[in-house]
Amino acid sequence: MKKVKYTLVAMAMMASTFVFGQFSLGLKTGLSISDAQAELYIDAVSNAPKSYTSFLVGATAEIQINRHFSFQPELQYVRRGFTINEGTSFNMIGIDIPVGAKATTSINYIEAPMLAKVKIGNGKTKFYGVAGPSVGYATSAKIQPKVTLLIDFNLPEINLNLDGDMYNRTEFSGIIGAGAEHNIQTGKLFADVRYSHSFSNIINDPIVDISVKNSGVQFALGYAHIF
Repeated sequence: MKKVKYTLVAMAMMASTFVFGQFSLGLKTGLSISDAQAELYIDAVSNAPKSYTSFLVGATAEIQINRHFSFQPELQYVRRGFTINEGTSFNMIGIDIPVGAKATTSINYIEAPMLAKVKIGNGKTKFYGVAGPSVGYATSAKIQPKVTLLIDFNLPEINLNLDGDMYNRTEFSGIIGAGAEHNIQTGKLFADVRYSHSFSNIINDPIVDISVKNSGVQFALGYAHIF
């Protein structure tokens, strides 16, 4: 009987933690700087893929477990990619004339990070760290080719068929980051920086020995309403 009583008390304490724990919903926006990590890259391409900068927008929720620990699921849209740049120059009447080609691949993702959050501080301003897995789905992708002859000329965009065998729409990655938040009336402002690393290839072509993974840094600002 005592064991049942203690079990019920423990369950009630756990339930009260979730019922009375703080809950918030918010929006965020920021920058994503992605780097493609290529393995066994094509020998004809001498330059490694260059980083790609774009924006991100998303929604975030926070379920507080206790004063210092919470669970933070999110849903966000982010564009990632990389640029391959090959070029040279030739001399004409003493002037170097640049000639080259550039191809920028961009991929649009819907992502769902599931993060554990640890806070420190007791005042209105708190600092926090986040870590956890994320799953993403590539909705679309394209390549923007350019040629250079003194100036850049855009060629027609090429839409990629992500259902092809060499592409992988689903991406599993890990996230780690840190940030700060400041309470204001019924809400809070927050800012953070994160590093993400993909564990799955976005491109995998065994014929020409290409495999590419995403990694990168995200900077975000946002506001969340506390309920």
